[in-house]
Amino acid sequence: MSLTRSERGDTRTELNANLVLSGLTPDDIGGALGWTLERTTAALAVAGAAPRDVWLVRDYIDAAITAAGKTPHPYSSLTEQMRSAADSWFGLIDVAEVINGATR
Repeated sequence: MSLTRSERGDTRTELNANLVLSGLTPDDIGGALGWTLERTTAALAVAGAAPRDVWLVRDYIDAAITAAGKTPHPYSSLTEQMRSAADSWFGLIDVAEVINGATR
């Protein structure tokens, strides 16, 4: 499933709101994921990025927010209800494995 232009814009806004809440920078995320800054910014911009990258960035940011005792802003398209479908379409990466160093 592809996001519409409007959904991509909403997702970009939601990711960046949560990025601010997390206190992370794109460099922090890219470093943790072993990605280039270009790959990280593409995922945050929801532009030219693999859908699984966008989901992983979403999950990484949300994990940081939750670890800080805060609640992430909700997502309109990248919802928990859509996770199973997205996993079957894109093969999502478990952020806990990334955080624990099992997957890169």
